[in-house]
Parts: sequence; C-alpha cells; structure tokens
Amino acid sequence: MNKIDKKILFNIFVFLSVLLLLSQGCAATKKILFYETEKTSSKYRIDKEYSKFKETLEENGYSVSRIELDITRSALENYDPDVVVIVELQKSLSADEMAAIFEFVMQDGKGLFICGGTQTANQITIPFGMTIDTGMLEDETSPIYDAAAGKNIEDKTNFVITRLNRQDKNVKTIIQGINWLAFFGGYGISVSENAIGVAFGDHDTYSPKSIIFTKGTKPPIAAASRVGNGLVFLLSDADMLSNTNLDTSRYRYDNLKFGLNIVKWLANPPPPAQDKTIDELTMTIAYLNTEIDDMNMTIRDLNSQISTLNSQVSALTQKVMELEKENERLRSQVDPLFKIKYTTWAIGMGIIAIVIIAMSMARRVHKIKLGEKKEIEGFGYEFDKELGDIGGIDQELVEKIEKPEEGKE
Repeated sequence: MNKIDKKILFNIFVFLSVLLLLSQGCAATKKILFYETEKTSSKYRIDKEYSKFKETLEENGYSVSRIELDITRSALENYDPDVVVIVELQKSLSADEMAAIFEFVMQDGKGLFICGGTQTANQITIPFGMTIDTGMLEDETSPIYDAAAGKNIEDKTNFVITRLNRQDKNVKTIIQGINWLAFFGGYGISVSENAIGVAFGDHDTYSPKSIIFTKGTKPPIAAASRVGNGLVFLLSDADMLSNTNLDTSRYRYDNLKFGLNIVKWLANPPPPAQDKTIDELTMTIAYLNTEIDDMNMTIRDLNSQISTLNSQVSALTQKVMELEKENERLRSQVDPLFKIKYTTWAIGMGIIAIVIIAMSMARRVHKIKLGEKKEIEGFGYEFDKELGDIGGIDQELVEKIEKPEEGKE
C-alpha cells in the first residue's frame, strides 16, 4: 500500500513538474526588436511616433528594445528577438543584412514585421511573395471620421478598411476582434505564391497611377507570408500605428488591436510543415535568383551609363584643355605689369600720337594767324595817319564856321 502511495505521489510530482515547465514556457517573455538606423525614417521611432505602440506591447507582456546597428547574424544572436520590426525603410539593406534576415526567418523560424510600403522595402518583401505598388491608393466612398473635428476627413487617400480575410484560418489570429481599420495613405500590395492578403480596399479603392490596382481590384493593404519556418507580415501604411492616429479621441478604429494581433501572430509561429519546407526554400531561391538577374540587368544599365558619362567627361576634359590653351594665348597678349593687352597699348599710343600731332598742327595754325594779324595792323596804321591829316583840315573848317557865330553874340 505504501509503495502504491509513493508511486502515486511520484506520478503527481512528475505531472506537476511538467505543468510547471510548460507554464514557464508559455509565460516566457517574447522579445520585439525595432530596427532603427539612418536607413529608416526618424519619425517612426519607439521614443517618438511609435511610443504608444511600444507601451501597449509592453503592457501586453512583450519586451521591446531597438537596435541602431546593422542587422547581422551576430547582432540577432545577441539580442535574440522573436520578432524584428522594420518601419518605413528608406535606404537599401546590405547583402549581409539581407542574409541575416533570411536566416532569421526561414531557418530560425522567427517573425518579421515590415511596416510602411516604401519602394525600398521591396528589397525584402519580393522574396517573400509580396510586392509594393508605386501608386498611392484612393477611395471616395469610405472616408475616415474625425470625432474631435466632428466631420469626415476629405483626403481621398485616407479611408476606412472593412474587408478582411476571414476565410483563411492561418491568419485568424490577426483579424480576431477587428471590425474596421483607418488607413492613412499607402500603396497596394501584389501577393503571389505563398503570400496571402489580409486586409483589402473595397470595390472603388484604386490608384490612378497604377496599371495593376484599378477600380474593382480590391487591392490588399496588408499581407502575410510563411517562408521556411518563419512568418512575415507587410503593412503598407506606417501611419496606421503612429501616436497621432492611435488617438482614440479622434479615431475610434481597431488599428492598435490590429498591430497587437500582428505581433502576436509573428511571435507565435505554428510548427513547420516538414513536407513543404524544401519546396518553400526552393521557391525562395527562385525569387532570389530572379532578383539577382534583375540586379545584374541594372548593373549592366549602370555600366552603360557610366561608359557614356566617361565619354562625356573625356570630351569635357578636352574642351577644358583647349580653353586653357586659349587662356594662355590671351594671357601672352597682356602686359604683366599693368594687366593690359598689347593691342590696347597700341591703340592708346596711337590715340596719344594723334593728339600730339593735332596739338602741333593747332600751334602752327595759331602762329600763322598771328603773323597775318600783324601784317593787317601795319596797314591800319598808315591808313589812320592819312585820315588823321584829313581830320585836321575838317577841324579847321569847323572852327572857322563856329567863330562868326561867337562874334555876333
């Protein structure tokens, strides 16, 4: 009897120990790592516009931190995150960073959250079966209501999302408790192969600058993918989770819960399907090979442009040399002391010579005129003398005429 009791007690102890271990495993804190470097937008940082999202994650039991260095294998090993979040990627990742991310997702079975549909993000999303379009989406019939302003937002690029993928059980966690979302501007997402759309625009959501997402296409604005052992989620609008748009006094939508659901889904990937792993990896390799081909074409185009530019540089260099020679020639014609061209000197000296000659001629003319004047004055003197005598006779006659008149008096 005692042996039976001991056996029962032992079994109970083992059972409780297993439960304790399981509970500790379930209660293990999930780590969320935000990638924040000069390659991402400085606006959406966990100490700025993403601080509310960070606080909400922490309130729900997650450990949130950030990395301000390149995402390398060693960095990921040191931080050991369950989910990496990249918000509004603006500059391309290095080859080492890309390799580290692929290994992190496909081999380590971790989660990757790409938030913000920039064209640069396609570098990461395309291998996972998701391509971000280039045309901004618009919707004229589903405006966002601003409760603080008491009216709808007039911007057509801001609209309400109500179409969710409720058929696929693989994304059930993501849409649980979600009724509508406020979309504050972004692009449509083309999904292929193992990727699936999660949230969509309605029948009149479209992009006037896209040949893919015309009216009636119901473009996805959020998509999910499972590659290898890990999960990837893409949300094309980073503003959906910003502090400004999570303000419940203005917008009463399910954006914050949607963000939490996304992280929960990424942090708890289902067991890998062993029979599909090789196919998925093969598919990913095919995508990467396609990307390599595209990059090689880009390199060839750039090399062609470089060759053209080199030719232009050579031509310009030759032109510069010709101009320098012409400059030297012109400098040789300039007096080094006064910085005046020799031709200018010659013209100046010619003008001075002309002035001197003109002055000399003027003096000669003046002398001639003086000589003539003297001759004329000589003639005038003789005439005056003769007239003077005549003048004397006239004076005598006058006196004779005047005297009789005086006697009469």
